[in-house]
Amino acid sequence: MEGEGHDQRSVWERFYQEQGRPWRGIGKLGDLEVKAGNVALDLGCGNGKTARALIQKGAIVTGIDFSPSAIESCIRQFGDKGRFIECRCEALPFEDNMFDIVTAVHVLEHLNADQLERAVEEMFRVIRVGGMLFVRMFAVGDMRSNGDSMSERGNGIVYRYRDTGEIIAIFERFKCISIETIDESTRFGAVRIRNECIFEKT
Repeated sequence: MEGEGHDQRSVWERFYQEQGRPWRGIGKLGDLEVKAGNVALDLGCGNGKTARALIQKGAIVTGIDFSPSAIESCIRQFGDKGRFIECRCEALPFEDNMFDIVTAVHVLEHLNADQLERAVEEMFRVIRVGGMLFVRMFAVGDMRSNGDSMSERGNGIVYRYRDTGEIIAIFERFKCISIETIDESTRFGAVRIRNECIFEKT
């Protein structure tokens, strides 16, 4: 599969150049508790849907993405309400133990095994002890998967699908607070399936 071997950055940059704001509204944070003043990092912030939810709850938000166009979109939208930086989630330019909250919403399923391992290490490094990690990932059986563990869309974006056991193993350095598989039927009869997880650094 082409997407497994080549860098996805150019694919996502083209996507954001062509789509502008593909995801609108405010992101959902599930059961994640966010308090005013929490220092939060949104990995793979895209055009800012999850960042908006964090900002509205009073968090001090930094968003990162490797797409310059995505970062430019967030800067235009949010101004000084958040800080947005172009970088990769497997090489974070932040000090250790810096964040109360890290969110990774539909970003980790796009990383290959090596990138994912480094990204998890980086998340563990930058979250303070007692801090929370919120992860949302597409699950096995999602309508995009066609029954496979990995798929590549027509636009070149690669998706990987994992069950809850795999996710718990990936985040073994964290304490699992909650993990849930959520099914949502579309009006066309297909089913979106995602895993929603909260972990704590202990």
